Amino acid sequence: MPFDPLLFFAGAGNGDLFALLPGLRRPDVFVGNHEDDSRIWVAPSLDKYLERWLTGQIKL
Repeated sequence: MPFDPLLFFAGAGNGDLFALLPGLRRPDVFVGNHEDDSRIWVAPSLDKYLERWLTGQIKL
């Protein structure tokens, strides 16, 4: 997945960045791994991302 369509909105504290794909009408949240340049799906929406991040369900 290229960086161009991604809208980065938060950092994980380890160099990884969380992003949305606003132009594709997908509410999914991805995390960009800074070490291997991969993108991983982490949540189906921003509110689920916040819930999972705040409860420690997202492990990086």
